[in-house]
Amino acid sequence: MKKRQKANLALAVSALGFLGTAQVAGFAGGMVHHGFLAATIGGLADWFAVTALFRKPLGISYRTDILRRNRGRITEAIVTFTSEDLLSTENIMEIVRAQDTAGLLVSYLQDRGGRKEVISVLRACMLRVAADMDSALIARELSPALREGLSALALQNLAQSMCQILGEEVHSRRILRSFFLFLKEALKSPQAQNLLQENIRAFRKAYEGDSFGRAFALSLAGIDDAELLHIFNDRMQKTLESLLEEKGESYVRAKAGLEALLSALSREEAFQETMRRWASQLVERVDIEGLVIYWLEHGVKAENPFWIPAFVAFLGKQIDAFCASEDMQKRLDTSIKDFLETEFRKHHGAIEGLIRERLAEFSDDALIHFVETRVEDDLQMIRINGAVVGSLVGMGLYLLVKIAEGVWGV
Repeated sequence: MKKRQKANLALAVSALGFLGTAQVAGFAGGMVHHGFLAATIGGLADWFAVTALFRKPLGISYRTDILRRNRGRITEAIVTFTSEDLLSTENIMEIVRAQDTAGLLVSYLQDRGGRKEVISVLRACMLRVAADMDSALIARELSPALREGLSALALQNLAQSMCQILGEEVHSRRILRSFFLFLKEALKSPQAQNLLQENIRAFRKAYEGDSFGRAFALSLAGIDDAELLHIFNDRMQKTLESLLEEKGESYVRAKAGLEALLSALSREEAFQETMRRWASQLVERVDIEGLVIYWLEHGVKAENPFWIPAFVAFLGKQIDAFCASEDMQKRLDTSIKDFLETEFRKHHGAIEGLIRERLAEFSDDALIHFVETRVEDDLQMIRINGAVVGSLVGMGLYLLVKIAEGVWGV
């Protein structure tokens, strides 16, 4: 049974009890009658008072329908109390500062799968940022600066330095060895062998000329084009093997010649001028904007761009460092709370506006219904308590009157 029904039942029982005991004689009957009378009066008074909060009881408009008539004042009181007292910046921050925000974050990262989620979210955000980049616009903005930077880059000085470095013994030896290995393998290729055979044939014909004796001598010795090619290959392979072993006068001369060439190039002004002109022409001819667009589209915006592993590794290291450092956690905790306090103070007026806006959404009837449904049980208990207390007071007064009559004969 609802509290309203219980309150109505208590009032009805009081009224019926009052009427039913009106003719009952004797002390007990009188006490019960006066108890019901006082309970009826108390119940009616509390019913009137409770009803007057929300509507006009019995059509009486004087000082009734309190909530509707005083809505403006009540709204302002609610707004003021809520925004300046209940939800004041001080009260909010007192609760916030009691929390270990950094500790909660560490627990989330380590124990609740937060590490994986944070990395996944940030990875997705960065991929979205990269995907939304306007490659053409970025390339158009960057290309002039890149072209200017490349033009200012002294490639001739770089080439000079490289020649000086390559001319050092340790590097010249490596260059020669790589060159000799390349020649050794290149000689084995069908293309090289065909080319050598053609040249040998041309040399042999030039050697023989119109001389029958030379041709006869070569034929008598069994030397044909294939044999000459074999001899040449054998001699070249042996020579290259000797050079790879860095032995013999040939290697010494080759090494000295390479080092001298590189040294001369490093000092040759004509070489530097040639490199300068080549670099200038290259910068002018290169489609820098197109290269930047291609790099952005196929490198930065790719499905699995090159920078993702490094980015994920960086995030992982930062998370590990944060979880292991109490100093970092303390600083973050302080920063978060200081930021929140600053924002609360800056935007605290929004709380008042939100409350006022929410209350304004209610019509008078809706607001009355909203309030009444949330305090109805407590208000109905006032009516029940009024009937109970009234009955006790009525019986108590009746008892006092009877005692007075017995003592003083009133």
